[in-house]
Amino acid sequence: MARNITVIPAKQNLTAGKGRAEPRKKLRVAAYCRVSTDQEEQLLSYENQVRFYTESINSNPEYECAGIYADEGISGTNTKKRDEFNRMILDCRAGKIDRIITKSISRFARNTLDCLNYVRELKGLGIGVTFEKEAIDTLDAKGEVLLTILSSLAQDESRNISENSTWGIRKRFEIGQHKMSTKRFLGYDADENGKLVVNKQQAKIVKRIFMEFLWGKTTDYIKRIFEREGVINWDGGTRWQSTTIGSMLENEKYKGDTLLQKSYTVDFLTKKRVQNEGEVQQYYIEDDHEAIIEPWLWECVQLEMRRRERYLEKHSITRFSQNTEANPFSSKIICGECNRAFARKGWRTPNGDKKVWQCSERYKVKGVMGCGNRHIYEETLIEIYLMAWNRLVECREMLMPEWERKMQGDDLLAKFRAMDFMEVTKDAQPIKELDIDLMLRTVDYIKVYENGMVVTVFLDGTEIEYRKSD
Repeated sequence: MARNITVIPAKQNLTAGKGRAEPRKKLRVAAYCRVSTDQEEQLLSYENQVRFYTESINSNPEYECAGIYADEGISGTNTKKRDEFNRMILDCRAGKIDRIITKSISRFARNTLDCLNYVRELKGLGIGVTFEKEAIDTLDAKGEVLLTILSSLAQDESRNISENSTWGIRKRFEIGQHKMSTKRFLGYDADENGKLVVNKQQAKIVKRIFMEFLWGKTTDYIKRIFEREGVINWDGGTRWQSTTIGSMLENEKYKGDTLLQKSYTVDFLTKKRVQNEGEVQQYYIEDDHEAIIEPWLWECVQLEMRRRERYLEKHSITRFSQNTEANPFSSKIICGECNRAFARKGWRTPNGDKKVWQCSERYKVKGVMGCGNRHIYEETLIEIYLMAWNRLVECREMLMPEWERKMQGDDLLAKFRAMDFMEVTKDAQPIKELDIDLMLRTVDYIKVYENGMVVTVFLDGTEIEYRKSD
């Protein structure tokens, strides 16, 4: 038995109520604009795009402007930092937009995968994207095929641009041409050509950081001092990071040189950058700009860093001088028997609570005696240090020839120490109380022996012994 099939034509105009046709609902249209650089000609293009789409949408009686979304100076290879693009997508998901208009595929996205994923998502929401330059409507059946081809071309174009840009930058590096950002760089400003110019006010802070480090302070201690004093950093605030101070101490730019290509981009799509550990050629420019730190003093800081690293390794210490204000002897008391560092403990005695130092190897395993070296009270250590420093000051004239000899030598750090000891002992008077900063500046370590002998070793190499009989 044959089946009857009736075709029901589509209704072109829906009616309601008393036969009146509903007015056609306006299409909520949004426009997306983007420029990839902040160059003047690009910004002009950006402004023109915004103006054009605003006027174009508002002049169409069938359109209702759902917004103009515009990212300025942002790359199109990924969407992570494109705030306006992401806001537009969120508005689409919220049902606020019916159609998107954009100039070209490259303005929408240079990443093929991103482009297709977003277009497919929007299509699933019933939202079409019109690419004017390519004349593509994503709701059209043929649109995705063309979009796939053309977006791949856009991505490849982005790759070529990236490679050409990298090549151009490296060629300029080879002849010493570069521009330096000073946005997060304390001590320098940039002139109209991108060359570094000393900021005299900030330079004082930079010099102080280098000297404080050479005077025995750690980056953590410098950080706390600066925050207590309200010292202004690069962003105008008074919060400091010890890691930032550490990076400054290693930055060759402070001695007037420049190392180019410390990092490089590994993926033009994600813009991921990694530290250059020799994978890509680097360029070192000497005397590139005015120095803040004398080159020989900068080298002294590098030598001091390595000296501290060796010191930690030699004595099996994890950190150099922790919590300096409350514990100034931290990492400076060394066992004369096993060469390990002493640790401070709190002991309750009949005469009250005492701070006591003992070898960290003594009870390394609970209940098992390790190193047999004796303990020593902190008040005794203070007395020994005061005695040693006062004796050094008394013997200044005897030590002068050795300091002068070191000042003429090739060891830069020894030269600095000799100069510093000559300065700090000049007109110095005996002291009766512990001066933490003076102790950090002058003492390398204090070695405690089981037989009761204690040796104070100063940073200039001078050793002063103490025995109970002294």
